[in-house]
Amino acid sequence: MRPDRLDHLIWAVADLDEGIDRLKALSGVRAAVGGRHPGFGTRNALAGLGPGLYLEILAPDPLQDRTGTLGALVEALPVPSLIGWCAQGRNLARLAAELPGAGLSSPGPVAMSRTRPDGVHLAWTILGIAGHGFGALVPFLIDWRESPHPSLSAPAGLSLVDFTVTGPEAPRLEWTLAALGLTLRPRGGTAGLSAVIEGPRGRFALETVGAVPDRTFGL
Repeated sequence: MRPDRLDHLIWAVADLDEGIDRLKALSGVRAAVGGRHPGFGTRNALAGLGPGLYLEILAPDPLQDRTGTLGALVEALPVPSLIGWCAQGRNLARLAAELPGAGLSSPGPVAMSRTRPDGVHLAWTILGIAGHGFGALVPFLIDWRESPHPSLSAPAGLSLVDFTVTGPEAPRLEWTLAALGLTLRPRGGTAGLSAVIEGPRGRFALETVGAVPDRTFGL
């Protein structure tokens, strides 16, 4: 199912060009280079999955110092892996203040930005969620503020058929997602994410390979 407010999926690769080529081979669609994330050690490419939804290919940025950054985590992956997801959110500062009432926590909203190759500057705010123990099975939230949603300019041709979150203690994980206003019924089992995507070359799956990152992105 596609949970309400799903914004994008994060498919991590060790090399951006190789990731773009791999997605093209699987789907028939070539993702477009997005930009760099200063201070996070990463850069990306995007492919649309429908209105308001896209796939982010996330890779280390060779022009940044990646020590201790998200880029270092991605660089260490032996094979491409679906490592996280993001949901749309509003009033993130207020939500952060309300999280302790649900037994959750957050360091608060974090402002981010990047400039597209065409010169358009994007600025957004993210909110990582902690205190649940499920790592990246729980999404971070994003508010694109006044920026155009990336799905509007990302190459089209792909659509999300199904998205599955699997993990231990599935009822508690479902409750955690509900505390964020998200409707999704996780499956019980080994922790992982799976997306079934349809493109010009048919359906294919992107999945978590190995362990799910032990933290929600944005923390």
